[in-house]
Amino acid sequence: MSTETTAEVTEAEVEATDVESTEGDAPEAPEAAAEPARSDKVRNRKPARPEATAKFVRVSARKARLVADLIRGKSVPEAQAILAFSTRDAAVPVRKVLESAMANADHNAGLDVRELYLTRVTIDEGPTMRRFRPRAQGRASRINKRTCHITIGLGLQGSEAEGRS
Repeated sequence: MSTETTAEVTEAEVEATDVESTEGDAPEAPEAAAEPARSDKVRNRKPARPEATAKFVRVSARKARLVADLIRGKSVPEAQAILAFSTRDAAVPVRKVLESAMANADHNAGLDVRELYLTRVTIDEGPTMRRFRPRAQGRASRINKRTCHITIGLGLQGSEAEGRS
């Protein structure tokens, strides 16, 4: 019995020392004051511009740019209407990227999508897949299957579009 009571006493002493050690940690309070400085850095950051990117889209950049030129600088509802009634096949992936950018603006930035404009629409060339097609007299000709990267950035009217003309 004496060993059990000794073990109990030592556990109680250990708990008591733990309580005392946490009470004696008052000098660590300045570290807690350092945290607001980190949150100040977060507050001073520029607000994130909602955007969306689709990479390696199987449409040539030249064809996608024809669609991008139709919607660049327009409001989101107007761009949606243009893409919905466009007969070009490149309008489908551009519309998907626009919808993704709208969802990012709504969910991540908490912005009202109906008030936003397309501030940045870029179509960059992606890698070209090269395929070969048999031709006459045993020759082969190269077929280029081009890809592109589509990026759409949204913002309030005049936020980024005024800097460009």
